[in-house]
Amino acid sequence: MQVTAKVTIQNATYEAWYDFFLSYADRRGNFVKNEKVEKISSNEAKVSFEIIDLEGLTELSASKEIIEKEAEMGVTTEII
Repeated sequence: MQVTAKVTIQNATYEAWYDFFLSYADRRGNFVKNEKVEKISSNEAKVSFEIIDLEGLTELSASKEIIEKEAEMGVTTEII
């Protein structure tokens, strides 16, 4: 399943969010492929990818570490 999402970062910069996003790229790679990240502005990004394991990706996205860091940075994600 091909997905494109808009990521809005309210309490941090794109660069801070991107560094965090990269920090778990190896784990995300088990569940998605052909991932592309595009900087839209200093507080927005567009991420597109193909999901190969929805259950695994959902579990990863719900992990305490990711939820806490995204909340700290004010990250919201909208599927577009």
